[in-house]
Amino acid sequence: MSPWDSLDSWSNYSSRPPASLEDLLYQHWQYWRKQEAPHELIERFRRLFLDVANYPDSSVANALLSLSEQDTADREFKYVLNRCCYTLINLWYTQPRDHWAIPELVRLFEELPPANGANPRAQKVYNLVKEFPQTEQYASLVRLQQIMAPREADVPQTVVVEEQPLAYRIRHYPFLYDNSLLTKDSGQEQKQNINDLRRRAETELGIRLARYHAQQQGAGRSGQVVNPTLLDAVGLEQALNFYTGKVDGRTHRDQARWFATYSKTVRSFRDFKDEFVDYLISPIAAAEPKYSGNHFTRNLRQYLRETLAEFDAQPLNSFILVETCRRLLNFLVVDSPHRPVFRNFRHLVNDVGHTLTMGLLLRLVLFCSAAKPWLERCFSVLFNLHERRTCKEVPWLVTSLEHANVALITNFGDVGYQF
Repeated sequence: MSPWDSLDSWSNYSSRPPASLEDLLYQHWQYWRKQEAPHELIERFRRLFLDVANYPDSSVANALLSLSEQDTADREFKYVLNRCCYTLINLWYTQPRDHWAIPELVRLFEELPPANGANPRAQKVYNLVKEFPQTEQYASLVRLQQIMAPREADVPQTVVVEEQPLAYRIRHYPFLYDNSLLTKDSGQEQKQNINDLRRRAETELGIRLARYHAQQQGAGRSGQVVNPTLLDAVGLEQALNFYTGKVDGRTHRDQARWFATYSKTVRSFRDFKDEFVDYLISPIAAAEPKYSGNHFTRNLRQYLRETLAEFDAQPLNSFILVETCRRLLNFLVVDSPHRPVFRNFRHLVNDVGHTLTMGLLLRLVLFCSAAKPWLERCFSVLFNLHERRTCKEVPWLVTSLEHANVALITNFGDVGYQF
């Protein structure tokens, strides 16, 4: 990560009124995106940012040169460049015939041509553009590039998947989109487009999963529906049965509703804590009795007892509940992007398997749906941290993402199919 990203420059940048130099750039792209075809716009983009000294519109070129010379340019130029990218991308996204242009625009930054050092002012712009691939803004663009790139096949062979970088799998995990494709400077139009992209991907996955499940149950039409996950047939069927079937006579959703009703009757936050652990851990303890009181469960209880202890005597309220669930997810999955420790998650996966581990997380977000975005954020932290590794190097994470997909789609998806 670049030093740019280590500084919280966005708060300073966003609190200022838009500068006229920046406005000139944005208006320039808003005008030309209506006048030129995508391939012409990509060439225009290349000329402005990589050959500014020869750009035909001198007023825009001078605005860019002046921006690069500001004292804050080293920290804040990435926001300007990112917004220029999305001024084009946001329009192209709404036109399916132009989707090809999105990965092509991002590709401009992959192999920059040598700088023309004759003009020192232009060299400053070039140097700032050269630093852009080190930012989180660019990393998010590359993930979008993976999603928008033409599909080679719906279900690649397992051998091919194992050799791929994990980053290539981003399109298959729509629950990661919000946190892996958006950055703190993302505009409203970009957020709407990513939300639409996510909704479409979740709907497609939900339908394919439901059809596959129906076929396995003998209720589908004749024909072979392909398994839409990387789980084998037995593993997928077990996961579907666990995430949507009954445990102790109730589905996880039913048990979450029951516990939510019960939690309203507890006298204090302190009384709620131990009951909450029992609720979360019960399916694991049923399968692995040692989890009724082993080292992991004791640590979980102790962590929860120390969480927001200053509110122990108060009645449970929405703030306490959501904050507690967020902190629990940090404990169970990963604590933060800046301090990514995930030993508890790895321990659970190795000791009780992916299904029971995801089942625990599912019970938490079914009980407190406001914590679901935080669970998605935790998985995005793990994905972003490992995305350059090949899938065969992080099989525990690939399988975890597959289980998260199945658990979340079947319990939170709204595709009109029953599981």
